Amino acid sequence: MEVVEKIRCPQCGAAIDVSTALRHEVETAVKREKEREYAGRLSAEIEKARLETRRESEEALKTLEETLKQKTAQVNELNKTRAELARIKSEKDELAERISLEKEAELAKKLKAEREANKAALEAERARIKQAADEASEQRIAELQKKLADQTALAAEMKRKAEQGSMQLQGEVQELAIEEILRDTFRFDLIEEVKKGQRGADVMQRVRDHTGGEAGLIIYESKRTKNFDEKWIGKLKDDGALARADVCVLVTEALPEGIENIGQKEGVWVCSFHAFKGLALVLRDSLIKVNAAFGSQINKGEKTQMLYDYLTGKEFAGQITAILEGFMDLQKGYMDERSRMEKIWKERDKQLEKVLLNANSFLGSIKGIAGKAFSDLPALEDHSLLLPG
Repeated sequence: MEVVEKIRCPQCGAAIDVSTALRHEVETAVKREKEREYAGRLSAEIEKARLETRRESEEALKTLEETLKQKTAQVNELNKTRAELARIKSEKDELAERISLEKEAELAKKLKAEREANKAALEAERARIKQAADEASEQRIAELQKKLADQTALAAEMKRKAEQGSMQLQGEVQELAIEEILRDTFRFDLIEEVKKGQRGADVMQRVRDHTGGEAGLIIYESKRTKNFDEKWIGKLKDDGALARADVCVLVTEALPEGIENIGQKEGVWVCSFHAFKGLALVLRDSLIKVNAAFGSQINKGEKTQMLYDYLTGKEFAGQITAILEGFMDLQKGYMDERSRMEKIWKERDKQLEKVLLNANSFLGSIKGIAGKAFSDLPALEDHSLLLPG
């Protein structure tokens, strides 16, 4: 039989079952103990989970740091590659620009040299045309004016050919000029061109006297290069021997050492294109005179040898030098006087043109006011008077 013990609550006076109260207190204590144990286990598990999470985070962070290092190295390498490519491109651009500038400078130098050569040829042609004028004859002056127009056209054609940059073409231009000068100056002589591919000099001049008889043979070789070649002399002498020429003349732009304008080298006359015509005049005149002096000789071989010895001797060289000096002085005086006369003519042309233009303007004003009531003046209506010649 269970004994029930009860006590009374001092506060409210209610009866309390002691067994029930003790059981309830024990259960509460047990429950609290279990809660503390659970809380401890839970705290341990949470701490363990924290440790594991921290370890995993550290490993992940380490992995990320390694990856970042690799990416940084790759980026640095890429930046180096880009910098190297930029440097190579810059060097390439600089090289291309330098090559372009060098090509432009070379082309400008070549064009300048061609212009200078063409200018010299054109000046020589103009000088040749002016030298041919006769100061004592108005008819001759008119003829020379016509010839000047023709030679200007020829000079333009020569300049066009020279600008092609071919040294061969430039030589052909000078050769053609030599032929034309000889034909124009010595109308009774026979001027023969040696065709390309045939052996011999460029041009042959068969000199004829007043009777039409042949007084001698002069051969001309034309050279237009920057440097003089000693082999030209030997070749021209061989060509002269083959053609049985009395005189050999080398017309060259590049003169040998010791010769400024005209001279003799190993029996060959050497001159510039500018002095060519004066030399041709003296040589031809000398040939005719020597041929007349030796005309009575029967042995032609001896005559030819004597003629050659005379034309290549010191006596003839001194005579021709003196004659050429006088010719050059006369030519210079003529050129100066011709230049002054041309200046006067141009001034008069301008004055005449101004007078005629003013007269026509005045006439037009009067006709505009008077209309048909004003009679025309044919002399002023002729516009050809504005530009004489």
